[in-house]
Amino acid sequence: MKRPCCWLVACVLAISAACTGCKPMSGARLDEEREAYYLDAKEKLFAGDFQEAVEGFERALEVNPKNAAAHLELGLIYYEHLQNYVSAIYHFKKMLDLRPDHMMAGQIRDHVKRCEMDFASSANLGPLNQNTETRMKKLVQLKDSLTSKVKTLEGQLSQMREVLSVQRDALIKSRIPVDDSSRPDPPSTSPELPGVRLEASAGSPRNAGHLVNETASPSSRRVRKHVVRSNDNFYALSRHYGVGLKVIEAANPGVNSRKLSIGQVINVPYPTATASR
Repeated sequence: MKRPCCWLVACVLAISAACTGCKPMSGARLDEEREAYYLDAKEKLFAGDFQEAVEGFERALEVNPKNAAAHLELGLIYYEHLQNYVSAIYHFKKMLDLRPDHMMAGQIRDHVKRCEMDFASSANLGPLNQNTETRMKKLVQLKDSLTSKVKTLEGQLSQMREVLSVQRDALIKSRIPVDDSSRPDPPSTSPELPGVRLEASAGSPRNAGHLVNETASPSSRRVRKHVVRSNDNFYALSRHYGVGLKVIEAANPGVNSRKLSIGQVINVPYPTATASR
């Protein structure tokens, strides 16, 4: 009689162990869904009374703060029906913390991302007060004014680039050496003519008598381009290039020698004949 009793006890213990071994997760979930407040909240949810359902699930969480099923239901209500995205995100994340391997874990993570995007798109900073609105209008006007000034400055910069390009080309041309050796010297025995000045160098008798035609028409004489630098004027240019002052003035009609601008291009005729010094 003792042996059959032992076998019976062993069978009962084995069955009990098998049942308790498969309970922890599924059994806990079933216990959460059988809680009285949870069941009452589900009825309110099916009836479309979402606010009462929220209160019921909150009471279920007061009884059991680890009720993952209640967190899930609250997240869905806040997301799908009440559009309270912050609360929905909170309850979805609490559910994932409690049940990371839940069968709906992937869908819940998608819900969290959608809630975050919906919240960002619907965020409202609230009405602006009058002072802030006035400052905003002034900032917009200032932006428009600065934009207009920038466009004007860009146009002026473009013009200056063109002027600098012309001045650069003129300066390059002015540095090209000119061969004056092919020009014939006027005869030293020529009589003095009106408008013709006789230049003689005491130290160079060979060049004595070179003629410089001071009244020749500027249009008939070759000119070089001079780019004005600091302290330049017609008198200084006439001494530098060995050309008469009136010749330079005639080659630049309308130009005031006292109001030359740095970078301005001046016509300087070549002398008809130069005296060695």
